[in-house]
Amino acid sequence: MPVLGGRLLPGLMVAAFATAAGAQQKACEIDEGTPSPVARAVLDLQLAQTNPKPEAAAKSLGDAVKHVTEGDRTKNPTGRAFVYGKTMVYWLAQPNMTSGMTTRGAVGFATEPTAPFDIIAQIDSAFTVVETANPECASSTAPWRQQKGWVDLVNKAIEFNNAGNTDSAVATAKRSLQLSRNMPYGYMVLAQAAQKANQSKEAIAFYKQAIGAANDTSAAIADSRRGLQMALGAYAADLAEAATGADKANFMAESKTAYAALAKDPGTKYADVARNGQARLATLSGDTTAIKGSYADQLANPGAFSYNSLMLAAVTAAKAQQTKDAIKLFEAAHAVNPFHRDVLYNLARLYLLDSAYQQGIPVARQLIAVDPSNPDNFQLIAIAYASMQKKYQGQQRMYDSTAKALGKRANGPKVAAPVMKAIIDSAARMNKFITSYADSTKVAVDSALKYNDLMMKLPARVSFSEFTPADGKTTLGGSISNQTDEAKTFNLKIEFVDKAGTVVSSQDVPVGPVGPHKTTQFTATGTGAGIVAFRYAPIS
Repeated sequence: MPVLGGRLLPGLMVAAFATAAGAQQKACEIDEGTPSPVARAVLDLQLAQTNPKPEAAAKSLGDAVKHVTEGDRTKNPTGRAFVYGKTMVYWLAQPNMTSGMTTRGAVGFATEPTAPFDIIAQIDSAFTVVETANPECASSTAPWRQQKGWVDLVNKAIEFNNAGNTDSAVATAKRSLQLSRNMPYGYMVLAQAAQKANQSKEAIAFYKQAIGAANDTSAAIADSRRGLQMALGAYAADLAEAATGADKANFMAESKTAYAALAKDPGTKYADVARNGQARLATLSGDTTAIKGSYADQLANPGAFSYNSLMLAAVTAAKAQQTKDAIKLFEAAHAVNPFHRDVLYNLARLYLLDSAYQQGIPVARQLIAVDPSNPDNFQLIAIAYASMQKKYQGQQRMYDSTAKALGKRANGPKVAAPVMKAIIDSAARMNKFITSYADSTKVAVDSALKYNDLMMKLPARVSFSEFTPADGKTTLGGSISNQTDEAKTFNLKIEFVDKAGTVVSSQDVPVGPVGPHKTTQFTATGTGAGIVAFRYAPIS
């Protein structure tokens, strides 16, 4: 295994090298022992590798350059190129050589010593000679291409990209690809840079190159490939949503291909992503059958799926206006995690849309119990009672109209006494319904006004933007909006609970002072295993 300056490659690269080395021994044969100058260069490399002093290592590397480039260059060109390429790899790892640009003299050439010299280009050129002469030897050159110099370039490109320094990120990524075009990272940076520059076709092409390069069987590379497929699928779907005509169709096709590949090999964490992406595409295309197919498994066997999977399926069904399906899926998610505010809100809302007010109101009350300072939750119940009031009022009017019709008929001419008695009895029964629905209407009106009043009098609105449960630690983030006319400091008493509602940990979070009608962010942390939801005490 090549070792540069006493430093091994990161774990990912070590694993990749071990696999390649084991596979190449039978297929690739490179003679590093002839002619004699090549053999002497190999000895120089061994001396450079074992010498801890940079000055001594540099001298040995300079000697290796002189030996490997002298004599009859037509003898064993493949072996000579391989040793020369390795020599340049070692040079790239030396102090003051990390940029890859130096002079010919600095690396050991006697002729034109001041001329500029590109170490990275020389590495690529040398190993390309080997790979062209014997394609099977690509597995031998790959671990040398992916040594420290390449790792440093990839890391710098990613750092530049994360810092928003796009030009430097692109230039550095391209340099990394000179060394190795068979790993996804350089293409990934170029894809993200093109995406930021709204160069959609270029970005898609780079994403596809990155996916194609992520063909190693190691777990880390396989997961990188899945992440890239997810990114391409989402990006192309975003483009399709904003496009029309042929462009829309092309973007849809790119997204469909990416999600289909991800669905075939989702690993341990991308199955829901693939399903959700495919459902989104079906929604964009208006394909109701495909939409229903995307959540058919969860609908048929909800007990086999996680809370998150059920929620994604339910949201898909709700967006497609498949209300009955969405309700079943939200009910299944609620059974898994009955204290999570998201499922409570969505289930209550869907019940109301389906006119199932008697089912929706209790769920909305559960929602208020865990999220008591969000006006939207009170509004749900106010809307439910207002809708019930309209329904009761409509029934009252129907019975009132029936009673009037019966009265008119009873007072009509030539009505026999027995018939008149039956009509009067029926009208009397209508009065009971009229009174009952009038009473129900009043209760509904009073309840609607009550919850509307509670909503309007909340001193603060609490909103949440993050809830991330993890092993032993859960992060919660959000904001508090002061709805009063004076500055206030609010105290959030938060409890983190498990699926049974048992408190795992709690935290008091002071927020403020918050100016009148202003908003301030907050974060909280829950510690302990099994946290799946949270609740907090009402803010007064």
